[in-house]
Amino acid sequence: MKRVLVLLLVASTAQANVWQKAVDRGSPDPAQDVYDSEMKTGDELAMQANAKGNSLKNTRQLVDHAVMSYRNAANAKPKDGEPYFRIGRVLYSFYFECEDNVSLANLSPLCLNNTSFDRKRAQDIVDAWDAFEARAPLDPRLSVHLGDTDILFKRAILNTKLVGKEHLEAAARDYEKILARSDTGIDSADETVWSNLAETYMMLGRLEEAIDTYREAIRRGASTSTMYGLAVALDRDERTAAARDVIVSQGKPALDLFHVSVMQGRTFFVPRGEEYYYFALAHESFDENEEAIEYWTQYIKSGAHPEFQPRAKAHLAALATKRHGGIPKARWQELLP
Repeated sequence: MKRVLVLLLVASTAQANVWQKAVDRGSPDPAQDVYDSEMKTGDELAMQANAKGNSLKNTRQLVDHAVMSYRNAANAKPKDGEPYFRIGRVLYSFYFECEDNVSLANLSPLCLNNTSFDRKRAQDIVDAWDAFEARAPLDPRLSVHLGDTDILFKRAILNTKLVGKEHLEAAARDYEKILARSDTGIDSADETVWSNLAETYMMLGRLEEAIDTYREAIRRGASTSTMYGLAVALDRDERTAAARDVIVSQGKPALDLFHVSVMQGRTFFVPRGEEYYYFALAHESFDENEEAIEYWTQYIKSGAHPEFQPRAKAHLAALATKRHGGIPKARWQELLP
């Protein structure tokens, strides 16, 4: 504990004096001296934050101070992109790496403390990586298949979870960049990117593009969630018969596995409530109308994607009519368009 606090005090003092020291030494490039010192301090603080045995509070403080040092470096050399890359990377590794199948032994305590999506830090990461790309558009870390240093896919996922139209458009651009920069070989990663892009197009209301992109994902080896995504896009494009055919072709066991995948968080949807549309359409396709009515009702109540609410209400009305009044009129009539 004392060691960490001393380190923070030393780092703080260094940040306050580094400019003056550079000037006093008569350095030919004081800005470079400041840059080098702050980058080094940021790296050291990030390493300290990663040490085992740190408390939650100390880890958070060390990460915040590392980010501050990188920002000081960015201020010293405003045209350099590296500080911004590291800002995004350190925040991502400590707050979001927990969602990337990292082993429990390597999880940051800040990950373990997260019970909901941290919108502020997600936006900080997106902003930092946007600044990095603006300054270093040809950096190989903006390419693909580079593991930990590949930021396009990570940024796309964060933007998707931030949900706003401008974020979804940014996510679509990142997926498009990944596909444009990828090898032509067919592999599971390609299918994931194509499927995510298709879903992003659908969330933006670009249904024709979504359907075409889902079909490309399927050509590359689709999962059940991708097939269901195509079905939902077809249904929202008022091609319900085709949507039902897609779902039924996967078989009932696929629906059961899809439920499990969503419940375990391996398949996620944004905004909250979007998953109910998938469940409702699937159960309706298998003529499980009671389940479908329940899920259509939950989707409508969630308010997810207002532009697709009338379509859900039409499904619910048709099922209610099919039941010959078995569902109380007051329960569903108010949900109709």
